[in-house]
Amino acid sequence: MAAAFAFVFSPDGKLLLLKEDERKRKYMWDLPGGTLRNKEEPLHGLHREVREETGLNIEVISPTCWLKWDLHESGNPILVAFYLATTTASHVTVSEEHTAYRWVTPAQYFDEHLKVSAEERIVVDCFTRYRELTTHK
Repeated sequence: MAAAFAFVFSPDGKLLLLKEDERKRKYMWDLPGGTLRNKEEPLHGLHREVREETGLNIEVISPTCWLKWDLHESGNPILVAFYLATTTASHVTVSEEHTAYRWVTPAQYFDEHLKVSAEERIVVDCFTRYRELTTHK
């Protein structure tokens, strides 16, 4: 099994976080993305999942930045790929999987001790790589 998730940044350099439905919540916040369908290419699946969960179209600005082994809700092991992406929109239409969304700056993310499915070292690296790849400092 495989999954693809994106660190999606807004035009003003904020990161998109999604609040999972309390009944399925595994992490404090979620990144857009999800499980790939059988034989689905990771980038195609990533774009599909982000659109389904947020209504946003994204542009991937960096290929896989990290891979992580995790457990799927089925209990099976799953390989998760994380990507950096941008969007030109700021309004999110959350799917029934999520109850809310939030755009945060890197400072807010760390000051508020927010957590996502990616470990802190992955989050730190993604913020750093995003800064390096864009004009947002």
